Amino acid sequence: MSTFKDTAALLKNVMSNLMSSDNIVRTQAESSLNSDWLAVQPQTLLGSLAFLVHQDPDSQARAFASVLLRRISFQKMPNADNKEDERMVWSSVPNTVTQAVKMELLGALKDETDRGARHKLCDTISEVVSNEGEEDWPELLTALYACAQDANALLRESAYRIFSSCAYLLTAQSADAVNTAFIGAFQDSDSAVRLAALQAAVAYILATDPKPRLGLAPMVPHMLSVLEPLYRDREEEELVEAVSALIEAADEAPKLFSAVLGSLITFATEIGKNSDLENTTRQRALELLVTLAEAAPGMCRKNTQFCQAIVPVCMEMMSSIEDSDEWYSADVLEDSDNEENYVFGEQALDRLAIALGGKQLLPTAFNFIPQMLGSQEWSQRHAALMAISSIGEGCYKIMRSELQKILELIVPFFKDSNVRVRYAVCNCVGQMATDFAPLVQEKHHQLVLSSLIPAMADASSPRVQAHAAAAMVNFAEEATKVVLDPYLDTLFEQLLTMLSSPKRYVQEQAITTIATLADNAQAKFGKYYSTIMPMLLNVLAQASDKEHRLLRGKAIECATFIALAVGKETFAPDVERVVNLLTHIQQSVTDADDPQASYLQSAWARLCKLMGKDFAPILSVVMPPLISAASQQPDFAILDDDEDPETSYSAEDGWEFSSIGGQQIGINTTTLEEKCTAVELIGSYAKDLGVAFLPYAAEVLEILVPLFKFYFYEGVRSAAASAVPPVLEAIKQAGDGAALRRVWAPICDKYIAVLGNEEDDTFTMQLFGSFAEAIDVVGEQSLTAEQMQGLVGACVEQMNKYYERMKTREAARAAEELDEDDEEQLVEEEMLEGLAVDEVARALHSVLATHGSSFVAVFQGVLPIAHKYLQESDPAARQWAICVFDDLIEYAGPASAQYAAEFLKPIGQALRETSAPDLRQAAAYGVGVMAQFGGDAYADFVVNAALPAMVEALSRSDARDTENVYATENIIAALAKVLRFYAAKLPDAKPLLQTWFKALPVCTDEDEAPATYEYLVQVLSEQPDALLSGNDPQALKHLVKVVVEALAACSFAPELAQALVGIMQKTMASLDDSTKAALWTSIPPEQQQALQSKGYI
Repeated sequence: MSTFKDTAALLKNVMSNLMSSDNIVRTQAESSLNSDWLAVQPQTLLGSLAFLVHQDPDSQARAFASVLLRRISFQKMPNADNKEDERMVWSSVPNTVTQAVKMELLGALKDETDRGARHKLCDTISEVVSNEGEEDWPELLTALYACAQDANALLRESAYRIFSSCAYLLTAQSADAVNTAFIGAFQDSDSAVRLAALQAAVAYILATDPKPRLGLAPMVPHMLSVLEPLYRDREEEELVEAVSALIEAADEAPKLFSAVLGSLITFATEIGKNSDLENTTRQRALELLVTLAEAAPGMCRKNTQFCQAIVPVCMEMMSSIEDSDEWYSADVLEDSDNEENYVFGEQALDRLAIALGGKQLLPTAFNFIPQMLGSQEWSQRHAALMAISSIGEGCYKIMRSELQKILELIVPFFKDSNVRVRYAVCNCVGQMATDFAPLVQEKHHQLVLSSLIPAMADASSPRVQAHAAAAMVNFAEEATKVVLDPYLDTLFEQLLTMLSSPKRYVQEQAITTIATLADNAQAKFGKYYSTIMPMLLNVLAQASDKEHRLLRGKAIECATFIALAVGKETFAPDVERVVNLLTHIQQSVTDADDPQASYLQSAWARLCKLMGKDFAPILSVVMPPLISAASQQPDFAILDDDEDPETSYSAEDGWEFSSIGGQQIGINTTTLEEKCTAVELIGSYAKDLGVAFLPYAAEVLEILVPLFKFYFYEGVRSAAASAVPPVLEAIKQAGDGAALRRVWAPICDKYIAVLGNEEDDTFTMQLFGSFAEAIDVVGEQSLTAEQMQGLVGACVEQMNKYYERMKTREAARAAEELDEDDEEQLVEEEMLEGLAVDEVARALHSVLATHGSSFVAVFQGVLPIAHKYLQESDPAARQWAICVFDDLIEYAGPASAQYAAEFLKPIGQALRETSAPDLRQAAAYGVGVMAQFGGDAYADFVVNAALPAMVEALSRSDARDTENVYATENIIAALAKVLRFYAAKLPDAKPLLQTWFKALPVCTDEDEAPATYEYLVQVLSEQPDALLSGNDPQALKHLVKVVVEALAACSFAPELAQALVGIMQKTMASLDDSTKAALWTSIPPEQQQALQSKGYI
């Protein structure tokens, strides 16, 4: 590297200027680095930086050179001539240079004496090997092993720092040798080495596959030995780092902590209780236990000491809240500081309750809550009330039965002498109104509102007044109109008074509460409209200064909620003024942090729902900022591990950071949330406006479809998938089919490309559903043969993935290696995968429905996976395959018969399944479509195999049980189709017809009811004696009952409904008066009322 000595001296001058406090000097240096070095001589730049990393006498320069080398090497090469050149700088320079750089880095690894510079060096080495790969730098592992055993503690620490960033270097090595090395390092004489070894061990655990990972459990007690000396010596910063590393391990591999859980509980709660320690130290210790509870709740429930140890610490933290004058005098309300112990305690208790449930946690919490409520210390009473609100969601099952007692326990605190306690009881009641809805609203509204409404009148305590109104929002959101109606006059009288409060936050909350009540009251709000709407419009017109932006945003929200509640007619006199005011406000929004922007977006959407097509002219105002928000790219920041993100990237502004490979990677979630909202609203406008949305359709599709691969934020992907079909529908409504297909063709390709490779089950489900909706919109022959092949490939790819997971679960269960937590996780996975599998079937259904027999040849690609699913013992797996074949028969007709041999035997077996009604239902539906659409090829199977099985199923005593009713009604519907379309194939249809008639009604499955009752009308018209046996009284009464039950339960087309009413009336007229009276008395009152409400009698 001596060839870079001279250039390194020149580069150092540039580096010195890069660190200058003079902006002009620094900017010039950045320009020189990019234009004079990076753009024209990247190999010299990298070589010179590496020389400085190793050879420069100044430790600060060596450290800075390491940082620059890492950042520059793995950024894209500037190439003005080729914008598609994705090569990194590192891969653009000659191999001799990169080899020389690596040798210089290894030299520095051996020689560096400054700890700060060495840390930067380790980060750079980690980055190089992560991008290069271990095989391209074989000397590194040898060097790291040597460092790990060196007498110099700095070298030992460096080895483990690099292993913590590049744990994959260890996973290919002997597990026993790695474990032995780590256990020795945990006992190192130097605390920095022990800490680095712990962090590396955690990275190694996370990099190891789940099954062999269990073999690392013996290492965990040695890992914990690192903590005690740090705690003893009050090395809090290092202790926080160590515990944070263990939190990562606990989240991903909680079972490794099973054997040490008892000692970990003792150690962590001791730290949590120690008020001499920093808040962060105490909180991280408890976070470790909370994480274990969330990751392995069953394991933690089994340890009876878990709740008994951690709950008191949480309560103690919650009691540490301190009073301050600022809380009372504040004009602008800020969220509680998450770094405060009392906030952490509340959040921890909430998470513990959700994770563990109430069986253990609730009794432990109520060992303390009553005595704390009776304490003379306000902070104790405050903590007890906040504890009740925190545990409600997780302890719902147990607390709901004691709700009356709990509410009676807390409502007296609305009259507590301390303002902070009254605030806490408002919070508690508001949270319970959400957690225990609708029980609180339906059963306890008098108890709650008799205290909550007076609290809204507490003008002497504006914080309480506002929080009571906020709790009212929670209550009203889950209350029925019947419950709220008696209180509306009192509520609105009080809220109007609050609008005159000198505290702006009280006015803002009053407006929000009015909006919620209006949304609940709907048309009944009309009596208050003339009083409240002018006040809101006055706020929008007059409160124009910056301080009132949030107030105006709330007024925008409230006015549009009210408009939606009272309806178009009542709102009509004000609509033009509201639109003009909102347009003016939108044009005045220029600051990125203006809260009015988000309120405006949602308000326009409400007006669109209210105004319908009349909203179309306003789109020119609404869409530009919406398109801009939907198009914005995520904001990223990359910082070194020792940089403080808060200095430039505040959490309050939406920044969230994670440590990855020696760097902090940050993303602005506020930007992502704004993007997500914009995409959701685009879909809403397209759905509400239809063809009126056409001018924006092409532009928004260009934005939406690429978002299928927007991996930064799942909400954006989901919103984009939901928005595409309604935008396509808008194009379709314009009537230009050719234009729709031109737009659709490339979108279809994007769908298929993502569907085949998607790993997230939730989004897989959403995207298959979205694709099905899009196919339904575009219609017949919307896929080319190549696209049909691609779709089949995507479906098979996903179904194979789910098949492999199913087999893995079966093997784990058979081996009896699952505990309670594992089983809970598997059940959750099965549920989600089941939903995804349903959407795969739905997509195939839509394609078959729109392509019919043209899909038959492509169906060959489905056979292998269908065959695998048909062989499974899991009924849901077989059901999926049978449902897909049912669709093939229904939409491809006789052409489907070429694949019948694969499916008929499993369908026959499924009809005789006694413990899988959903599978039996799918099989019965298949028999029906065979008769209706399949032609003669299916006749033998239907008549000789399926019919006996279906008749047998109808004869079972549990055929009408709740879990079996859909399967039974599908069998009845299938028999109707067999009788209708295969009558000539039956040796004697009359007994089957009688069996079918006696099995009626069909009224639960509304999809099958119309065709079934159409056939009943047909038979009664053509051959009534075949059913009624010469007007047999029992047959006549049965006919009336099955017709009445169907008319009461189902929504039939008018023609069919009238035919059935005629049958009912004619049959009743044929009976004598006493029989008629007895029959009508036997019909349940709710069915009689349904017939009356529908105008049938």
